[in-house]
Amino acid sequence: MKTIRKQSKRERVSAVLKKKQVDRLPCQVSYTGRMGDRCAGYFNLEPADLPDFFNNHILRLDFSRPPGEETKEQQDQAVTRDLWGVGFDSSEEGYRVKDYPLRDKDMTRHTWPDPENPDFFKGIPELILEERTGRDRFVLPNLGFALFERAWSLTGLEDFLMMMYADPKQSEALLEKITEIQTAFCRKWVEAGVDGGYFGDDLGAQRGLLFSPDLWRKVFKPRYKRMFDVFTGAGLPVIMHSDGDIREILPDLVDIGLSSINPCQPEVLEHRWLKKEYGKDLAFFGGLSTQQVLPHGSSEDVIEEGKRCIRILGGDGTGLIYGPSHRIMSDIPLENVAAFIETCAFLKRDHG
Repeated sequence: MKTIRKQSKRERVSAVLKKKQVDRLPCQVSYTGRMGDRCAGYFNLEPADLPDFFNNHILRLDFSRPPGEETKEQQDQAVTRDLWGVGFDSSEEGYRVKDYPLRDKDMTRHTWPDPENPDFFKGIPELILEERTGRDRFVLPNLGFALFERAWSLTGLEDFLMMMYADPKQSEALLEKITEIQTAFCRKWVEAGVDGGYFGDDLGAQRGLLFSPDLWRKVFKPRYKRMFDVFTGAGLPVIMHSDGDIREILPDLVDIGLSSINPCQPEVLEHRWLKKEYGKDLAFFGGLSTQQVLPHGSSEDVIEEGKRCIRILGGDGTGLIYGPSHRIMSDIPLENVAAFIETCAFLKRDHG
């Protein structure tokens, strides 16, 4: 086995995304605030120390929020609004939309985020520069709710699905507005110095897409390509998170420049199939189920499933950023979090 010098976290992720050999496979754990507090207590840490404790290799950045945009609902802590004006239920660990700002309002009357507002990126270039001289993690922008989810989070899911069929002109006008804003934000992130693009958009259910692949190719694919092109045109990789069975459009995503797919949930995209069909084209990100083994398995189950995931998706010494498939939440026993940490020993090259 060829000896590889010790690499930085940023170097490992970059190499894995290019399918090059690494000194050890990188790992990444995301967690809810509630679960972060539980983990910190269990492992006797400060919450701020958890990323280092988990040996996280990626720093995912969100926009800074311009001052003066807090609503009364936010102050009452009932709803947390994002920069698009969507209100999320603050009591939930997940992302449950509570207020859809375009449900009863014309999109021309909505206050849209302005990518030219310098407050959105205030302090971000300095933070990236500090990261380069410190932990040197791989820096990604968090472009969650990128397009489809952004549209339905503004209008309501059923309303938007109906709109796509009953009023395609209106639905495409909304998607085009979102794409223009997101593409401008992508350019700003590249200018700020990120290492790649990270998009989130849940397009599937447990067994298939939420709409026909033909509709996706007509309406969504060209718009994703415009966003992806900002990063690929700068020589940067693109990672996408999409829940559900999206196998019908994986070739299309590869075609428009996708480098890595997340979450690699084994209940939905079987790992041996995924490696066989896309091991040459894609790196894999995630892999350890937060649907079954982490919340419901024993510690021994977690260790065996973690080893299996690493062996199948990363057994050739590259192509895997290992971790739980999704953010870990408070339904997961802390003993199983400890078992996950134990599986990370198998990311080293001497474990094959």
